[in-house]
Amino acid sequence: MPYKFLRPGGLKLLSGIIKIARIIEPGKTKLYPAWQGMQYMRNMSDDRALIKQLDNTRYPELKWTSAKDVLAAHQATINNP
Repeated sequence: MPYKFLRPGGLKLLSGIIKIARIIEPGKTKLYPAWQGMQYMRNMSDDRALIKQLDNTRYPELKWTSAKDVLAAHQATINNP
């Protein structure tokens, strides 16, 4: 059977489910209650995680490494153990 796209609901539905889950099982003594994972997914999906401005000059002593450089260094260690 081919894969199909499944849309179980939107952010409003997820927010409602989170509220219900927090009422039913608050998880005050649990390190990671079930609703926390749902809330994380909602927050990542509704622009709360959007970084509006990068502060790349905050640490001037750091040199950014491109993905190309990382992969090339890894390949070099494989070819020359």
